[in-house]
Amino acid sequence: MKRIYLESNDINSTYFQVDPTDFYEIDFEANVVKAVNKLFPEYFCNVFSGSFILDGDRRTPDLALIHKSFSHWFVVEVELAGHSFSGHVLPQVRCFRYGEPEASCINSLHRSFPFISPSQLQTLLLYVPRHVLVIVNLSLKEWHEQLRGMDIQLLTVSVFKGRNDVSGYEIEGTLSVHTESIGFALYNAMDKCLKISKSCGLKPGVIQIVDQFGVSSLWNVQESSGILWISKNSGISLLEHKSYVQLVKTYDGRIMLKPS
Repeated sequence: MKRIYLESNDINSTYFQVDPTDFYEIDFEANVVKAVNKLFPEYFCNVFSGSFILDGDRRTPDLALIHKSFSHWFVVEVELAGHSFSGHVLPQVRCFRYGEPEASCINSLHRSFPFISPSQLQTLLLYVPRHVLVIVNLSLKEWHEQLRGMDIQLLTVSVFKGRNDVSGYEIEGTLSVHTESIGFALYNAMDKCLKISKSCGLKPGVIQIVDQFGVSSLWNVQESSGILWISKNSGISLLEHKSYVQLVKTYDGRIMLKPS
């Protein structure tokens, strides 16, 4: 059994691992929320009970993990190692990975994250890159290998207890973000430019963008009064006047344009 010693003059600095098989799922889920909020402070994490549907199969996740920049988010399934992978875990995560969110998702997210407006949540659900994450109570190599083939990530959470019932947590694994939203830009056909706040992180200069047709071309980024003006170096963009597009960055640094 693992144990952790935290260097301190306090006699309560030794923590012993709680038996991973000693949890009911609801209790383990409560510990996961605490662990994730502490160890991934760049995210909001809370209960998520909205439904997703895929080929008539409707499934409900456990948690949502939303990056504080709203550039991406995770639908989270909390599982115990004793559950059937093929009969229970796989159908769940397949639905979250490939299915469509239903209206109940917005209401559920707003209950858990009341500081996020319903309009922001709708944008999150419909346009912002969504990833799927499984969090389990024991490290399971076979789960990791099968989930990786579906681009689904796996973390293991261990719970420790110290004296006076103080809790400690360990998370095994890391979060990988393959796609994230840079932001939404407004296209002005008169100026032949996309307009977006400089807070999106793009730098003035020439960048390469993959357009809505999958064609890569060079675009020029200029800044004025906190706004970035992005124009195609040659050719036309074939975007509608006053339409919004999303700029998405992939893990390999590519920037893609997606009409919304």
